[in-house]
Amino acid sequence: MKTTSKPTALVTGGSRGIGAATSRELAARGYRVAVNYFSNREAADQVVKQIEADGGEAFAVQADVHDPRQAAELLERSTVDGRLDVLVCNAGARFTPTPLPRLSWEDFHAKVTNELASVYTLTQQALAVMGAQGGGRIVYVSSAVADGPPTAGMAAHGTAKAALNTFARFVAHEAGSLGINVNVVAPGFVRTEASAGQPQEFQQRLAEHTPLGRVAEPEDVARAIAMLAGEDAGFVTGAVVTVDGGHGVGRR
Repeated sequence: MKTTSKPTALVTGGSRGIGAATSRELAARGYRVAVNYFSNREAADQVVKQIEADGGEAFAVQADVHDPRQAAELLERSTVDGRLDVLVCNAGARFTPTPLPRLSWEDFHAKVTNELASVYTLTQQALAVMGAQGGGRIVYVSSAVADGPPTAGMAAHGTAKAALNTFARFVAHEAGSLGINVNVVAPGFVRTEASAGQPQEFQQRLAEHTPLGRVAEPEDVARAIAMLAGEDAGFVTGAVVTVDGGHGVGRR
């Protein structure tokens, strides 16, 4: 890996959806981006090619962030000249919406545990690297569902993301003295490959009940993440920034 004066960012789950948009956004803002992927090397390579075509720098890094050994190796392989300036924890735990009466304890436990596993080792390793270099930024991607149930079947997902939000606040409290800012971005519904199966009627109803008049695109979330990673948010830490166009205002 060549020496570079650019700041370095690692985006987990960086090959698709919000992660891909974030990788591109950070690269456009001058970061050299480590694009993490789990199994889809082709998608990660495509993101890297797009970034390079636009004059940026990026490289793909495979790892399962839920595995402590792989997560530690991912952090090490993503640093450049021993530095990591931004960690974006976007890769979470997949789930199938299931009403509580039919949700097994095993599935509930797996969702909550895997959500935290996807960030825990990476956070520990990042604190060590960023603390040694005198500062950095950590941004977790959560969900507006952590604030309350939008519909039945979201208990595991909402509980897992609420736990992530709480974890982030504790990390922010301990990381401040190291010069590390820690924040959360909590999107509402986002139009991605993962949500492509949602009926257009459902998306239209969401847009009609959203003050800004539409549902979110991945780039909307990516820009919020990049804002928290940048100098303009230098005195912001421990915050949960909701990115839903105001959809949740009416139910708070």
